Amino acid sequence: MKKIVLLCFLTGLMGSMVHAQWQFGAKAGLGYASITDDLSTKSPILGATVGGFANLTFVESKSMLGEIFYLQMGLNLNRRGSNFQVVMERDNTLSIREGFYHAYYAQIPVLACVHMELPIRKAGHIVGVFLGPTLNMGIFGRCKDRLVSPGISSYTGNYDLDIHGTAHDRAVFTHLKRFDVSAILGVSYEYKNYIASLYVDYGFLPTSNETDIIRVIENSSNSSSNIRVDIPNGYNTAYMLTVGYRF
Repeated sequence: MKKIVLLCFLTGLMGSMVHAQWQFGAKAGLGYASITDDLSTKSPILGATVGGFANLTFVESKSMLGEIFYLQMGLNLNRRGSNFQVVMERDNTLSIREGFYHAYYAQIPVLACVHMELPIRKAGHIVGVFLGPTLNMGIFGRCKDRLVSPGISSYTGNYDLDIHGTAHDRAVFTHLKRFDVSAILGVSYEYKNYIASLYVDYGFLPTSNETDIIRVIENSSNSSSNIRVDIPNGYNTAYMLTVGYRF
């Protein structure tokens, strides 16, 4: 019986693929981004995304699967990161520092989407859910920490894919992990060609090869070996609200 059900499902899927059609669109959105599992996180930053998408639909197949299911792929530019507050001990003196980590990622999502029209008098109102993995590559960004209490100098640095700049900058940012794999889970609302989505984007790879980002900055900008920053590493997380248009 299970084999018969599986065969019917595969037959319907293959039939839908024959009648597959592409839809294209663009979207942009804002939200808040943070680095989870990082006890130094003081507050999230403004997260942002902009990009295009392509829907692989199966509506012409006339099957139930084709009516409610489609695949979505895309290319986005995302802003991720977090604000930090750290307490450091140097020569038996405590110093408080604040900083931020802003990174811009190119993202390729592959989402499985299910949607259906609301059973109300006015037609055209569609709700849906979507889920899938993404590949993310850091393109450019900025780290900065500033002095709150006296004791240690401030440091600011930029990075990009080629890690231009001085040897000092390269020593700091070569510790950052540019590649990330995340998962997206969200809900959507469609009316005519307009689409609004609310979703969470959670990364699975830590942002740094070292224990934490601020420690890398401190150890690179100070020669003293008795600096201690007790902060665990974290993972990129963002909650986003986007609006889009399907051409």
